[in-house]
Amino acid sequence: MTGAFDQQIAAADTVSPLHNADAEIGLLGDLIDDPRRIDLTADGGLRPADFSVPLYGQIYARVLEMSAAGGTIDATTLGPFFATEEEWPRARAVLAAAAMNSGPLVRTKGYFDQIRMLSQRRRMTAGLQDVVASARNLDVTREELLAQADEAVAEMADQVVTQQDTVGSYAQAVIDSFGKPIVGVRCGIIGSLDDRMGVLRPTNMVVVGGRPGMGKTSLVTSYSIGAAMRGHGVLIFSLEMSADELTRRMLADMCCSVDASVPYEAIRDGTVSNAHMPAVLAAKQRLDGMPLEINETGGLTLAKLVRQARSHKRRLAAKGQRLELVVVDYLQLMAHSRKGMSPYEHASEVSTGLKAFAKAEDLTVMAVAQLSRELERRPDKRPMPSDLRDSGQIEQDADVILFVYREEEYLRRAEPEDQFGPKYEAWRTDMEAVRNKIEFIVAKRRSGPTGKAMGWFFGANAAVRGSDFYQNGAGR
Repeated sequence: MTGAFDQQIAAADTVSPLHNADAEIGLLGDLIDDPRRIDLTADGGLRPADFSVPLYGQIYARVLEMSAAGGTIDATTLGPFFATEEEWPRARAVLAAAAMNSGPLVRTKGYFDQIRMLSQRRRMTAGLQDVVASARNLDVTREELLAQADEAVAEMADQVVTQQDTVGSYAQAVIDSFGKPIVGVRCGIIGSLDDRMGVLRPTNMVVVGGRPGMGKTSLVTSYSIGAAMRGHGVLIFSLEMSADELTRRMLADMCCSVDASVPYEAIRDGTVSNAHMPAVLAAKQRLDGMPLEINETGGLTLAKLVRQARSHKRRLAAKGQRLELVVVDYLQLMAHSRKGMSPYEHASEVSTGLKAFAKAEDLTVMAVAQLSRELERRPDKRPMPSDLRDSGQIEQDADVILFVYREEEYLRRAEPEDQFGPKYEAWRTDMEAVRNKIEFIVAKRRSGPTGKAMGWFFGANAAVRGSDFYQNGAGR
């Protein structure tokens, strides 16, 4: 074999096991024999660059163009496009023979799957070789190496294919879903919030806002625990607290019950009594079985969050589990992607990026957001969307905006100094009326009505529960 085409074939057959020239020509022959299969390979994401023999890739590209134009496709009609190619006569003969020996659809799919898989592995191999080269360069930082390595394996791990279809097809899918369980995340242990907020659908971004002391972290922690108890894979990016601190809060939350509770303070300080230790150990065993993980990476940028969440998603998938909820506590604490960004630019970039990430990965993102202190000046201190600090983009990107409000916290700050007399008694009466109560304000809900619901906030346990907590015993 002396021609360039023969050299391509020889290279594909001998240089690497990550090539299969026979499968590539077999696929082309099947497509020419039955052009209806062309859309299947194109919609499946097969690209000309996926062919290890360059000429086969060029032929496939021309086949796609001719198919889109509605023309007849065979070795003869392809000829004029490759007349100047020295290797075309031999390639034409091989192609014509392959078309005459085409096989069933299942064989075509087998060729397609292998060609695409081998192409991905070739790209991954090349990418990892670049990582090895970069690792030898001491000027390349650890973070840059990790990012480069993640990119090298991301396509092979994710195998994401962009799809589009007619509205009629989507409508049929909607009709087929009638009567089936709604796909999405529910908490379970905060029933009144589930009822008001509804199922959190994949691709949704939920923004949880509130002023300091309102219970934002307790809410998202309790929600995460409840979701994980129901089997939803949950990843918490804790930017404000260490994993140790957040885990102590989770243990206290898990030990919150109507009959008896283990104070968070005791778990925080390591002073749990012998009487309470069995409850803590039982809580730990329950956490062991949950698909719940904490990430406390420092200096977390949006890009780094996305990379690490995708890596975690792949690890869960390897165990037969799905990552369905990513919690970010909290949005404004994420590191800037570049120097000199204003708070508005930073919050806007993070908000838009988290929404795009939720959509791309088909999961729910729940992001905690701080509110402007301006609301403290209003007589009614219940939050509204305009109170979201730093950027109106957050309000625009969010599918659900949930505010938490505790009247008890504001009353506590207003306790009269004189503990005798009618003023103090009136204050104490007001305190009893709102003690341990938390208000959930759903200010925006793209797929349903907004409104309010009540729940319970147990500061001693860093736990939030639904309004039915005392009716269903342990609140679970």
